Amino acid sequence: MATMEPGMTFKTILLHLNDERRVDGLVAVATYLANHEKAHVIGLYVMPPVPTYGVTSIGAGMIKAGLATFREEAKRIQVAFEKATASLNLASEWRVVEARDQGVAETIMDHGRTADLIVASQRDRDWQFSTLLDEPERLAIESGRPVLVVPCSKHFTQFGNRITIAWNNRRESARSVFDALPLLNSAEIVRIVWVNPHDEPNDVGDFPTAGIAATLERHGVKCTGGIAFAHDNAVGEALLTHVADEQSDLLVMGAYGHSRLSEFVFGGATRHVLKHMTVPVLLSH
Repeated sequence: MATMEPGMTFKTILLHLNDERRVDGLVAVATYLANHEKAHVIGLYVMPPVPTYGVTSIGAGMIKAGLATFREEAKRIQVAFEKATASLNLASEWRVVEARDQGVAETIMDHGRTADLIVASQRDRDWQFSTLLDEPERLAIESGRPVLVVPCSKHFTQFGNRITIAWNNRRESARSVFDALPLLNSAEIVRIVWVNPHDEPNDVGDFPTAGIAATLERHGVKCTGGIAFAHDNAVGEALLTHVADEQSDLLVMGAYGHSRLSEFVFGGATRHVLKHMTVPVLLSH
């Protein structure tokens, strides 16, 4: 196992918690990283904004009941977070904040931009509050910080021993690789894969992953590179197939997408990976 390079660690980890059912799995991931890095873990619960315009007496009662539900959930999550971190040799902190005039994602980002890493759950499409409270996509695109998204259906007590890097020599891909260096340095196996490299406008040569592999080797990361081929709308599927074939326990990739007015536009490969992911995914934009 490689030795961690000085200064290349996650010292502050922000953990977004919003659903009591997923607390144990998310805390397990954050505390694994924190113990590994001797980091400070911040558990954050964001109360959703409450509409105040056009409220009738009946509507006001419904809003009050809804707020009470979220506050009770926050208390239960706090208990679970503090219980999970109490026996560990790390510094932890609990925060409950109200989104007020801004949205949930913006509030998480306000706190997350002073962290080395944000940890959040994959969107749970079967949860009634997912549209309101699950925001991994916007965190990845807009926070300016690396975001580790954790599958909502599995628990990971350790990961990052076998890492797949999705590489295409673009800005987002480069950001993800260098943001992931603390994890890459301690991995036993790192595999770099470029899907459809010869579809790129520039000449990528016979060994398109050679440049990034050489750079990582200078950091002490032992890695191998390869290419894969897929139809344009199946790049995400090809990446997940590679992860499964290599038995990787972490995928590192650039997050492709942007926000425009009220619409959020996400790249097809990234959207597919986040919907069907089976291992944690570290995203950077």
